[in-house]
Amino acid sequence: MNILYIIGNGLDIAHHMKTSYQDFFKYYLALPSDDYKIDSMKHDIKSHRYETWADLEIGLGQYSSHCINKGEFLRCLLDIKSNLKTYLQKESEKITGYSLKSTSSFLNLGSFLDPEPKSRYDYYVGRFASNKRLDVNIMTFNYTSTLEWLFDFSGGAKALAPNTWLESIQHVHGVLDNMMVMGVNDSDQIANTSFNTDEDVMEDFVKPEYNDACMNNKNKVCESLIRKADLIVLYGTSLGKSDEKWWKLIGQRMSLENNYPLLVFLPYDEKKDQAAEPNHLRRWVMQSVREIKEKFAIQLDDKVLASRICVAFNKRLFNISKDAQKTVMTR
Repeated sequence: MNILYIIGNGLDIAHHMKTSYQDFFKYYLALPSDDYKIDSMKHDIKSHRYETWADLEIGLGQYSSHCINKGEFLRCLLDIKSNLKTYLQKESEKITGYSLKSTSSFLNLGSFLDPEPKSRYDYYVGRFASNKRLDVNIMTFNYTSTLEWLFDFSGGAKALAPNTWLESIQHVHGVLDNMMVMGVNDSDQIANTSFNTDEDVMEDFVKPEYNDACMNNKNKVCESLIRKADLIVLYGTSLGKSDEKWWKLIGQRMSLENNYPLLVFLPYDEKKDQAAEPNHLRRWVMQSVREIKEKFAIQLDDKVLASRICVAFNKRLFNISKDAQKTVMTR
């Protein structure tokens, strides 16, 4: 059985890192700059009050219309990325105080689910009982090496449990010290149409184009992981438009008549307190199903799609503990 975890910024936030867009922008806004264009960009970002990293990336695509030439635009991008790198390097040091206590919560997804979705999950997983090997791959949108730290993973397959292997961790957007990309999903999300055919802008600001230009084979590897996954787990990601490529590819798999994966969606929303309002659970689940249907471009009836998705709110995927023995990881 092949399990693919797709992990976003919620992972780092759950481990006490201040890596939300709002946290970074407070830091970034306070930095002095003698470049009028960068100051203009900061003012524009502040005026829109973005909530997520994906919002910022789409917003930067819109801001391109305020740039006379690509030099101005690329200068702004470089300033954000270089300062983001400095900020995240400091925040990522916080993970060194933790280690993965066990893989039980990470692997036993059924423990997160309420009785009805758990019965569907158990039935689906039971179909693979004859094949006892479990292959795990991870796609992360984070620049930080939190996952490598938690799993003590340095590449190559690693045993997590009997017959269970962590095969790879794929950083879709690069890592802090190598091929870090911030941008949009495609050229249509760049408001300045004069940039849409410019190789420098496309290869620096359109994520799939950036990976292709780096010849890192990352797009093909991640596409293959999605196509072969039997179970896909979404954790800590906002499903933003700047990563539509991946959502639509999952949507294509989910729309198949047969051989579709089961999708486990683990969103975090502090406004949805299941313990306080359990009677609202079905409504919240269907809201999540409709969000996935729209963002993944899935052409299925809501009830049919809901039968292929298991949703659990505000869960922690990893069971971590303080570990005073670990030292700072160098990568």
